[in-house]
Amino acid sequence: MNARLSIVAVCAGAALAVTGCGSTAAPSAQSTTTTTTQPAGDPVKWAGAFCSGTTPVLTGAVELITVFAANAENPPAMKEGMLKLLDTGGTAMAATEKKLKEVGAPAPEHQALHDELVKMFGDGAKEYVAVREQISKIDANSPDFMAQVEKIGGDSADPSKLSEQIKKLDADPKLKDAISKSPECTEMRTKLGELIGQ
Repeated sequence: MNARLSIVAVCAGAALAVTGCGSTAAPSAQSTTTTTTQPAGDPVKWAGAFCSGTTPVLTGAVELITVFAANAENPPAMKEGMLKLLDTGGTAMAATEKKLKEVGAPAPEHQALHDELVKMFGDGAKEYVAVREQISKIDANSPDFMAQVEKIGGDSADPSKLSEQIKKLDADPKLKDAISKSPECTEMRTKLGELIGQ
């Protein structure tokens, strides 16, 4: 599979996973009032921080699919689309790392997941910057432009990692409920749904 198709497959998978997340009704009257004696972050604010950082990355990925499809024979336009995604994604991930740290884990039992997400967003932000720098140096008119792009690493910045994390959140009743109540998560589903026609 060439780089263009693999990027499209990864991004589409991530986007579809997100729009499926929480699209069903919120869990019915399962202890929606979470009273914890230990200090914890607000789960809805925490979910909102996660979704507000995820939205620009995944909407950018879906938009990039459109750019690639419309410009299969226009590498400069493809390069411009990649750089735009890396700019917005890197900024969003760095901001999300900061927001999650400020809000704190939504509950003591979610501390490990919280730490994992903080690290994922922090590492992803750095990697977006590094990958952007490498792609900006590649000549889009070079015959092997996409082959050069394909050689660039970027595991932390892989949009499918967000899809995996969303599945974890969706599998936890408390976090799923927080996602269903978060305006930022509703906005994420709406935007992605519009972009992929769902």
